[in-house]
Amino acid sequence: MVFDRIVPVDGDPVERWGGVGYAVAGAAATLPADWGVRVVCRVGKDLADEAAAVLAGIPRCERRLTTVSEPNNRVELRYHDEAHRTERLSGGVSGWSPDDLADALEGCKGVLLNFISGHELGLDGMLALRARSSAWIYADMHSLFLDMEPDGTRKPRPLADWSVWLSCFNAVQMNENEFELLKRSPGGPARLEDLLEVGPSMAAVTLGSRGARLAFRADGRSLVREVTLLASRSGDPTGCGDIWGAVMCSRILAGEGEVRAAEAANRLASASLDHHGVEGLVERLSDVSLDEGGGVFLDSATEVEL
Repeated sequence: MVFDRIVPVDGDPVERWGGVGYAVAGAAATLPADWGVRVVCRVGKDLADEAAAVLAGIPRCERRLTTVSEPNNRVELRYHDEAHRTERLSGGVSGWSPDDLADALEGCKGVLLNFISGHELGLDGMLALRARSSAWIYADMHSLFLDMEPDGTRKPRPLADWSVWLSCFNAVQMNENEFELLKRSPGGPARLEDLLEVGPSMAAVTLGSRGARLAFRADGRSLVREVTLLASRSGDPTGCGDIWGAVMCSRILAGEGEVRAAEAANRLASASLDHHGVEGLVERLSDVSLDEGGGVFLDSATEVEL
């Protein structure tokens, strides 16, 4: 759980809860009715009560919060346009031990690992968790591609040992800038479908208002597809990637195919642009149909309405 200070291109700065809260709201709004969401999170002692209160407002959300002595993570997001921003991280919430995290996730059939700070779990810890857990694991890899300057400013970096990281996950998500960093990593992939050769059965690259590009396996083949919205919207993009991943993850767990799941993820992430913060977000996302059409399935040069 991160407390955000958002500096828009135009307008005054605002402060509100973000981070994992967006993903929890997206999952709560879109999982089947008889499923529950367990949020497993480490929070700083200075904001632990406030974080618990925010999550208490999300329906069917079981809270497994661990309060740590360090101050809670805070991020300043300074937007240069709707797609580009700089981040500055402060606070110092320590990462998980793999045993503690595995115990907290006991009984979960599906896990969404959202790397918000990038310090939640190191590679050795991830390998240990994978060895202990039989759950289907979806990873939003965002902050694994961010290093940190002494003043907390985040800067992009390639991902060392990328193939070992990906071997731990059943599905992965990153944005297009992060995919370019992945390609520049030592021995990095040339194509999106190359990610399927090291472990995941699905890899997604989000493209902002243009939707997403997917690589996945079907009928023994590796397929690459693009799914986009018929009409893009403008608004506050904070948390869109977290929501997109939670919806994608929840729809795949519910048995939806990758393309249909991505169409729903596009639609709900787009709907969040006119909502600010985590509070009330489940209700806003619940108003959006998961089953209606309105997307375009791009297969090479052929466009087919869904």
